[in-house]
Amino acid sequence: GATGRARLLAESVLAGDLSDFVIIPRIGAILPTSGSPRLREFANGIQEGIRLAVEMFGQAEGRRMATELVVQDSGGDVIGARIALSALEVSDVFGVIGPLQDGALSEVSSRVRGSLAVISPTAPILPEGSAGVYSLSSADPGAARALARYAVASEMFTAAVVYPESIDGLYEARAFSEEFQALGGLILGEISYPTGSTFFEDQLRQAEVLLPDVLVLPIPARDVELLAPQVTFFGLDSLEIRVLGTAGWSEEAVLSRVETRHTNGVVTASPLPFEGEWEGYRDFVEAYESYYQRTLPDLVPALGYDAAGLLLEGIRRGATSPGELLQTLETMPGFSGATGRVFVDEGRVVRDHFVGCLQDRQMRGLSDGARVDAILAPPLPDPETDSIPEGALDRVVGFRCPTSFSFGPARR
Repeated sequence: GATGRARLLAESVLAGDLSDFVIIPRIGAILPTSGSPRLREFANGIQEGIRLAVEMFGQAEGRRMATELVVQDSGGDVIGARIALSALEVSDVFGVIGPLQDGALSEVSSRVRGSLAVISPTAPILPEGSAGVYSLSSADPGAARALARYAVASEMFTAAVVYPESIDGLYEARAFSEEFQALGGLILGEISYPTGSTFFEDQLRQAEVLLPDVLVLPIPARDVELLAPQVTFFGLDSLEIRVLGTAGWSEEAVLSRVETRHTNGVVTASPLPFEGEWEGYRDFVEAYESYYQRTLPDLVPALGYDAAGLLLEGIRRGATSPGELLQTLETMPGFSGATGRVFVDEGRVVRDHFVGCLQDRQMRGLSDGARVDAILAPPLPDPETDSIPEGALDRVVGFRCPTSFSFGPARR
């Protein structure tokens, strides 16, 4: 008869237990499939992206069977999310996608037993002190870090940071400051303003006195419309202080409402390239439209696709348990997703960012070390003599993007 491993395999087949020989990975999803019509529509889009990722990246390989997807309905509320998590833990899932809302995510994070990766596609706020809980839509330090690296590479070594007193604002400000200082830069001041402010003279005057090389504004899109004109009005650009801003500065809706005089020459960062199309997004769209035989309606499925893609990449790299998957997520290089190259760093989902420059409501890529160009005008005449003083220098009246471009992400 059979001996050794062959005998053990035969006995396991007869007993109906192949756990010692094959790995059956499962990932779970907590979605409001029976919530309000709006939530159900959103959940359906997320689930489409998840199922596409499982189809593309969850294939069987070696001892590993094809990944199974287990979906539990949260009903769109906290209690439903708690019940859904319990059901998934019984199903021995390796990781969980969802919930979608902040409150439900907080409840799930407080109920997780042991090591289990939980990735929300949409929750903007992460629960405090929640190890192994991530979100694709929480504050991403990638933009602030990329801007810090750009500033140092461009030999701009002093900075003042003006930021809102919000969780995201404080987080992005710290992300910039820590990276900038680690690279040898000097933070001259970190200046906050109350959330909901409309007038920023005090903060901008404080920054003006510091005379930094760069003024860093990690602010939401709604504040860009108010703050950008005031940077110009109070004359910080005339002091040759260059402006760096995070993702809020590049939103099309904002750019359409703010005069280009106030945004031209602002350096910002995005997880997607400014020229051309991101390869991961193109692959996602082609796969979605082929699999579902219809045009991609919006970007909601992309979030489900990337959340599932991260878990599946960790499984593909050899994780055979929830604990191993959590460790793998924290160390693996990342996943080339629809929303950028996604990876986990210091407990956050982070994306590589491309640094670019705003010019006439369009983004242009910046090459390493390229500064935006100052726009110069003749010096003003002395009001007493009505003549231009001898040796007077041209004055700076704004900035514009340089003519050299880049197409790669900022180096990490």
